[in-house]
Amino acid sequence: MKTIRVTAIAILALTALTVLGAHYLAPAGYEQQFRETTEAAPSIHHLLGTDELGRDRWARLLYGMRVSLTLAPLAALFTTVLAGLVGGIAGYFGGWTERCSKLLIDLFLSVPWLFLLITVRAVLPLNVSPEASVTVTFALLGLLGWAASARVICAGAKDLMKSEFGTTT
Repeated sequence: MKTIRVTAIAILALTALTVLGAHYLAPAGYEQQFRETTEAAPSIHHLLGTDELGRDRWARLLYGMRVSLTLAPLAALFTTVLAGLVGGIAGYFGGWTERCSKLLIDLFLSVPWLFLLITVRAVLPLNVSPEASVTVTFALLGLLGWAASARVICAGAKDLMKSEFGTTT
């Protein structure tokens, strides 16, 4: 198992270094168009070729990974904090607080939120800035992924409150 862990860390570190060096590895940038070489095959000049508008796919991949590697951990942190708050409060107080929280958790677990995410992204106007679009996407991911973790945290907090350690005398 240790070899797998070390390999995963090495791949993630290499990916992060590659993304940090995107400006040097793809100096043309993600938005520059090479109109004379639209839909070009991979070559020495364009490692992954170009798309239908002549943009370098390698550059677009590097800059897209930069956004994902920055914002995905933030969305996960937001989800974790929200799950800890809802699950911890429900497990600590119990009673009607736990019942209401579990009702909300069950609602979030039963609805296919991927469709909501796709709908919200489709409804956004086309003239929205890329920063706003990405922020909305990752905020929705953070808001929609907390329920399963909250249920586990609620059960753990409830067990802790029932134990000798959790009782206050």
